[in-house]
Amino acid sequence: MAESTSILTLPEVGRAHFENNFIKTAVCELRFPALLEFETKPPVQLQKELRKDFPHYERQQSVNLSDLQEKEVKHLLKSKKGDWLVSFKSSSIAVETSRYTHFSEFLQQIQSVLHKCKPMLDTDFFTRVGLRYINEVPIEDGKIDGWIRAELVGPLVQGVYGTVDRFIQEVRGKTKSGKYTFRHGIAGVAENKANLYSIDFDFYNENVEAEFVLPLISEFNQESFRFFLWVIGPKVKERLGKLIPEKGQK
Repeated sequence: MAESTSILTLPEVGRAHFENNFIKTAVCELRFPALLEFETKPPVQLQKELRKDFPHYERQQSVNLSDLQEKEVKHLLKSKKGDWLVSFKSSSIAVETSRYTHFSEFLQQIQSVLHKCKPMLDTDFFTRVGLRYINEVPIEDGKIDGWIRAELVGPLVQGVYGTVDRFIQEVRGKTKSGKYTFRHGIAGVAENKANLYSIDFDFYNENVEAEFVLPLISEFNQESFRFFLWVIGPKVKERLGKLIPEKGQK
């Protein structure tokens, strides 16, 4: 049977942000056609351009588990306090923060890094543009009911599974702007996160012209916010505080 394709459908909301957030990590990754020269030498020019905001440099080397002879080099540029990070590889650059305040600040940092590295990348398109938010919601009263949307955690609330050590679900689909991966659940005792509920959104699209990158990231942010509002329960909304409309929004 032929299957019809439908996209993620969520209630429309104006652009806004809460006073507080539970975002543990926010990351925007831009992939581009591989630059072979940077597989063997460090991005000296990029470091010079970003040195003021990202003074600390670290080189990492990882091994491909499917090919132990293949090693991938990653160059990390960190802010003075270590709460902002630029990660560079021969085919991607990413901006990451563990101190997310609001989207305008995050977008400004992305825009600044992109502007400074664009001449070096020498590309008019990106093979993949992705925006990811990892939220960790503390279940303060030990009862998940009221923290997360009932449809997502019904069996946990009802006790169907008994006492669980781990509860993780993953959903993949399409949006009007690209594709998404939604992961949510409790990592468990082994990871020391038994009382934390993870809400992880990853929005992305492929083969994006350079001029559309920033508008696309803004659209991903709005889709992620709408998704987050759909997922959370009243207890989370109470902890997040006032919902503040963004400039130009009501």
